[in-house]
Amino acid sequence: MLPPLPDSVAHFSADLRALRKSAGDPILEALATRTGRGRTALSNAFRGTELPTRDTLVAIVKALDGDEDAWVKRWTHLRLAAVESSSRDEAITSRPGPPRRSYWPTVLVGVLCLAVGFGAGVAVRGRTPAPRPTASAPPTVEATSGEDPWSDPNCQPDVVPANSGTRADHYLVEVFWSETCQAAWGQITRFDGAYTGNTVTVTVFREHELAIQQSNTKVGVQSIHTPMLVDPGRPQVICVTGNAQVGAANIDLGPPLCMRAKS
Repeated sequence: MLPPLPDSVAHFSADLRALRKSAGDPILEALATRTGRGRTALSNAFRGTELPTRDTLVAIVKALDGDEDAWVKRWTHLRLAAVESSSRDEAITSRPGPPRRSYWPTVLVGVLCLAVGFGAGVAVRGRTPAPRPTASAPPTVEATSGEDPWSDPNCQPDVVPANSGTRADHYLVEVFWSETCQAAWGQITRFDGAYTGNTVTVTVFREHELAIQQSNTKVGVQSIHTPMLVDPGRPQVICVTGNAQVGAANIDLGPPLCMRAKS
């Protein structure tokens, strides 16, 4: 018997579609009602466009009477593989290449000459330069800091994991961003098998302004997320950090994992 092929998002979504079919193949509208998730998030999960978030997966599996522990374990392996692959790609692209001769001084002189000539022409004709772009628009849907991000379907269609990384070998730290709601939140998933009876804490905050934060602490969970941190219309760096308990030991999951929200 041949060994099983390595898992992938395509295989994962195919098996998720099979689970849906075995449960009577409910339509997306019915699943959206039963799971509290948006149709776009559900459709992407079944199509294999991307790996769904853990909370979306759990909601789907519960609605379809699947084995939650088995699906979450499989999801965790795929998510970690994606993070490790991204880290390798970044390491490769950041390697310095051989020195190259720069032609920028020559090009820059030519550009400056053209700019001077063009500027003179504009002054003669009395034209004014184009206005500078303004800051980002306010959120397109109403969202409030402190709300549970996964309970609001309006914020889910464009949710993306803006940054992620492993900490202390056994913890996946992620920061999520919704452009629609102009909101961020953090999530920590532990895969050390020691979550029973132990606590884990996750905090999302604005860099250099720790007073502006949202935090959450739970006991006996494998995954935990913060409430939303909403702060529209201004450039900002948002970070996630946390810690976990294993017996009497407290494990710091720093350094902070950060993302830059759009301005």
